[in-house]
Amino acid sequence: MRGTSQVSQMSSWATERFGGRAAQVRGQLAASLLEASGNAQDAQKSSRSGKRYAYGSTLMARRYEALLDGFRSEPGFQAVRPHGSPHHLVVLDGNLFLPFRYAEDDTTPISEARVGDGRVSALVRELFTRFGPAPSYYQESLDLSAGLPEDPAEAEAEQAELAAARPVLAQLPGDTRLIPVAYAANAQAGLLRLHWGEAELIDDMGRVHWVHCEPIPLLSALPWVTPAAEAGAAERFDQGAEPGLDLTAERGPFPGTGDVVRLAAADDRS
Repeated sequence: MRGTSQVSQMSSWATERFGGRAAQVRGQLAASLLEASGNAQDAQKSSRSGKRYAYGSTLMARRYEALLDGFRSEPGFQAVRPHGSPHHLVVLDGNLFLPFRYAEDDTTPISEARVGDGRVSALVRELFTRFGPAPSYYQESLDLSAGLPEDPAEAEAEQAELAAARPVLAQLPGDTRLIPVAYAANAQAGLLRLHWGEAELIDDMGRVHWVHCEPIPLLSALPWVTPAAEAGAAERFDQGAEPGLDLTAERGPFPGTGDVVRLAAADDRS
């Protein structure tokens, strides 16, 4: 858990969702997605291919797995795997995380975010409908209710997917709330941007309207922002005796340096 100075910097939205551990949750989200993007970059390098298939498929799987591993030991943790999905979704304190890549660069505004690159799945639509905020944003040209496939066979398959997914989702408390976790990343640069908040799905192509959105600083994943580190800083700067002039230089890694290098290397996209 992070110190009170970190909690005081959290937004009222994050604090309302996660209380005193909001900073810890935000930092773990950043750490998990940094890890996932780094794993995807490693897979791409190992593939020695100019195509980005290894990167994309690895990130697709690891973004869910890294969140699962990162929050598994936390109080209030629950994992849900909807029928037909190969991935588990993390629920923490009644908040369901949905990670997705909204851009491959750091210039695309988050207001233009889309969940995926094409048509959203029946499962994603159901997650927003069941656990997202009440619809308040309307656009005449975008009608989510008309988003079913025109092909009868495809529409039937989608309805079957929904029918299979709903019993699992219905096991979650009715007050479960969806938190989209949107990130920008690519195979060369890694993780570039990260946001979380509340959003409405406004069409079947995955466009969203953010009811609330705020950035997650990637530095929040750094390991030294902990009570122990803050206490150490207090001892060094506030409580330490003033040194004499006969100091001798000591060589050795600064605490946390190894972790910083690892996280920096992992700061690559999916």
